[in-house]
Amino acid sequence: MIEIKHSCRAFLHKNGQVMIRVRWNNRKAEVGFSIGCNADPDKWDNQNQRARYNTTHKVGGRMIIARDINNRICHFLECIKESFIEYGIHSQIPTESELKELVNEKLRRIKKEVPVKVEEVPEKTLKDAFFEFMKLRPSENNWGDKTHFKYNQMWGHLNSFDSSVSLDTLDRKKLNGLKEWYIANGYHNATITKHFRNLKGILRWAELNGYPVHKDIFAYKTNLAVPPKSVTFLKYKELISFASFQFPVNKDYLGRARDYFCFMAFTSLRYSDLKALKKANVSNQYMEIYTQKTKDKIRVPIVSHAHKILDKYKAHEGLYVFPVPSNQKLNDYLKEAAELAGLDREVVETYFIGTERHEEIHKFYETISCHDGRRTFVCCSLALGISPTVVMSCTGHSDYESMKPYIEVADETQKLQMEKWNSYQYKSDILERIDKMSPMQLQKLFEYIQKTA
Repeated sequence: MIEIKHSCRAFLHKNGQVMIRVRWNNRKAEVGFSIGCNADPDKWDNQNQRARYNTTHKVGGRMIIARDINNRICHFLECIKESFIEYGIHSQIPTESELKELVNEKLRRIKKEVPVKVEEVPEKTLKDAFFEFMKLRPSENNWGDKTHFKYNQMWGHLNSFDSSVSLDTLDRKKLNGLKEWYIANGYHNATITKHFRNLKGILRWAELNGYPVHKDIFAYKTNLAVPPKSVTFLKYKELISFASFQFPVNKDYLGRARDYFCFMAFTSLRYSDLKALKKANVSNQYMEIYTQKTKDKIRVPIVSHAHKILDKYKAHEGLYVFPVPSNQKLNDYLKEAAELAGLDREVVETYFIGTERHEEIHKFYETISCHDGRRTFVCCSLALGISPTVVMSCTGHSDYESMKPYIEVADETQKLQMEKWNSYQYKSDILERIDKMSPMQLQKLFEYIQKTA
């Protein structure tokens, strides 16, 4: 055993920290310890190397009394002394790091390492991503039943293509295989493109929520030809004829279905808004509602044709204006009503399956649906010369581009507008001939007009 001579000095660091300097081995080795608190320099006793008795120290917003500072100094000095005694028993002179480690261990500054049990995190799968998406996304975006259906449908297609598909295997090659599967199963290019858009939407959401997704799939394009969808609607004369058609007495449900359709065509309402239309929403001149789909407030003037339909259903009891059946039933009734009313104009549908072009010709009554009422409102309004701005204020469309899919002007609207050339020419010819008439000819023309008027 040897006695290791050493010296300890407690002092204040320039930043106010209370420090202890230890020197040993003929002052060749030196270690400094911070005791973990500060002291006020004005209340420090340099001679005794302690905080002045019965003082309070407030440094950096922290309050500490002299007794606590001095007790901490004494505790450090005791641990340092014990450490030197232990090394002396073994006749060893500690190095700086050895002494520091032993003192800190006695001060319990070194925590005994406890092995941390690492729990295995289960792999996040594509199925997990889909079901988490379907659980959280609907409340974020206020989904309706149709939106739920389209995502579930897309998920069913993906699993039919490859039941073992995963986030790891879902890359550009796999997406190309999925496209070929759709084509082989006869899906229209428009449908394929829509489902790929929905799939990418899920994968973008999954990536943002910590799922490992191949980033190159977001740049994948199907490169499939998708012709513009033909917009089906009733022309003005067809609409007026349909509105006044008399259905058999034993098929009064067809008359009601026709009324609901025509009301949508005269007001721009969607099926969801027609079903939710309350009597309180309707005044003598206007309807004011918040649309079910976009939550926009629209104010639509009630034209005379719509007034006539409202008058027919005044006796209906309850909060709502019309006793509207389900969307599917109403569409079925409309097809039957349109066939009886002779709405048999041919409609050509052009579509692609892969690179193959197809055409199908249908009678209008075979394709008519509730949403054709809204399209009819847009197209007939434009054909009658109503400005797009006014039409948009009734439909709730925010810009012209969003309204564009509903507009098919090539046939009805353009024809009516181009007729202005003909009408102007007729007026010019008539005025020119009248200018050349003698007074007697003018008299005879006047008498003829009176007789036929």
